[in-house]
Amino acid sequence: MDIILLESLNKLGKAGEIVTVKDGFARNFLIPEKKAIVANKKNKADLENRITQINANNDKKLDEANEFKEKLDGKKISIQMEANEDGSLYGAVSHKSVSDNIYTLFEIKISPDAVIIDPIKELGETEIQISLYADIKAKLHLEITKKT
Repeated sequence: MDIILLESLNKLGKAGEIVTVKDGFARNFLIPEKKAIVANKKNKADLENRITQINANNDKKLDEANEFKEKLDGKKISIQMEANEDGSLYGAVSHKSVSDNIYTLFEIKISPDAVIIDPIKELGETEIQISLYADIKAKLHLEITKKT
């Protein structure tokens, strides 16, 4: 199915582009979430008007992402986890716990899906990335400490 993207999506395309996706993906996710519309004759004709709206919306999101990057880049967050005496964690650090911690510390709402993190199974410090928008990523230092 051909669709017109209403916002830029990783691995799919930029706002205003006409792309081909599977019917189910378009009908069950992209169209209901208002991330895309069907690329029929009427919508293609309206595309020029929409492109100016989309570009304005993208500029706003880009500015917001750059602002968030300035606030987050290089900052250190700390999460307490249950661990044994050797420093091995009983569970892995979840994407949700990282996004919740960022919201608590910086009042920036981040989707757990935006957290780019390798599985962490031990206490210590590591670097993580937050995908804010398109190619804009913030790097943070994550410290895992033992819960007492």
